[in-house]
Amino acid sequence: MIQYLKTPPSAEKLAQLYRDAGMAAREGLRLQGTDAKERGLTEADDSTVIAAMVADPKLIERPLVETEKGVRLCRPPEKIKEIL
Repeated sequence: MIQYLKTPPSAEKLAQLYRDAGMAAREGLRLQGTDAKERGLTEADDSTVIAAMVADPKLIERPLVETEKGVRLCRPPEKIKEIL
């Protein structure tokens, strides 16, 4: 387990995780309790979203889980079963 606020992932790692999950970075934005919408991040390209996430890790929706079977944004939590 990586505590993303203490050890934020790099831009390269985030790009790899979203690519492996088959999702756009903006789909991995945490909207509740952030200013992502106000900043236009919900419509931004992946590189802009990832740069914002690296600068402010609170924007990363979680949990983002990586196993040998793949990567999933586990919202709802039951989605983790797909990669266990």
